[in-house]
Amino acid sequence: MLKGGVVDATANGLLAALPEASRELLFSKTQLVSLSVKDILHHSGDPITSVYFPLTCVISMMTEMKNGATIEIATVGNEGVLGIPVFLGVDVAVARGITQASGEARRMSVEDFKQAAKSDELFDTILRRYTHALLMQIALSGGCNSLHSVGERYARWLLMMHGRTNLDVFAFTQEFLSRMLGVSRARVNIVTGALERAGKIKHSRNQITVLDWKGLEASSCDCYRIIKEEFARVLV
Repeated sequence: MLKGGVVDATANGLLAALPEASRELLFSKTQLVSLSVKDILHHSGDPITSVYFPLTCVISMMTEMKNGATIEIATVGNEGVLGIPVFLGVDVAVARGITQASGEARRMSVEDFKQAAKSDELFDTILRRYTHALLMQIALSGGCNSLHSVGERYARWLLMMHGRTNLDVFAFTQEFLSRMLGVSRARVNIVTGALERAGKIKHSRNQITVLDWKGLEASSCDCYRIIKEEFARVLV
């Protein structure tokens, strides 16, 4: 939400779920940061020094292979937080954290995050429920990436972006999408062309405009609905 033109703490679902006094105390220990597309917040195996509460940006958690191949395993937007291993007592990243949609986030030191979770019982409970939903998303992504078509996953990815940004236009290169989906750029081009011919999206240089969200949802695998419903169920 906006306060005097500035995005406030309630723009993040985890922070918004806290009573105002607790939220403002936690918010005071954060810094507002602006993130750009492709900003890498940490690599897999890196020590986690900060956690991020997205407000208007979207962050991907991506598996990195030794040969340089990558694939997204979870999307973190204004419903959650990047850096959940810290909450589980591990200060090392399990995946690359990279911005997929530019915008603002609140950054918090690991020490302050741990203290907040320890001292605020409700915040601890909210984080536990969010962790469950995130782990469910990661587990489902494993099967989805292996068993569902590139077209279904492409549609799911755009739908998840829309759900976190409420935007219809995205500035993505085909190369960026290929890394997110873990497939070749040629495969991404084929799927983009098919969706464009079906009237569901419009593609121009480095930009995708969604024209038919209902049609895109019909093209997606059921994973989108399952993830959406689970987050809505546990984050109340």
